[in-house]
Amino acid sequence: MEEVLVPIFVVAIIFGSIPGMIVALIYLKNRRIERTALIAAGLDASIFKEGEKKSAIHHTLKFGILSVGVGLGIIIGDLLAQSSNLSEPTAYFSMIFIFGGISLLLYYLIQKRIETQS
Repeated sequence: MEEVLVPIFVVAIIFGSIPGMIVALIYLKNRRIERTALIAAGLDASIFKEGEKKSAIHHTLKFGILSVGVGLGIIIGDLLAQSSNLSEPTAYFSMIFIFGGISLLLYYLIQKRIETQS
């Protein structure tokens, strides 16, 4: 069975990644053209850097909160698996998804508060 699945997965990965690379190249080319036109018009291209900096901070905040939520989910899932008659996979996965979802909702609320303050 492995002799059949390995080549199928290799071909799927190769042909699955090609469209992603094409989209990335088109995006980078269009971004370069847009910035070049902005500079040619005599405008400052620093507006692009502000958005990138804010975006990086927000992504870090989101993934930090999500990581804490998943970690709490694993701990609570372990406690639930030991103290109840739930099977281990059920306890772990349910708590990981519940606490991961709660952490994303918490990020949303924090993000809304930041947006209203600025």
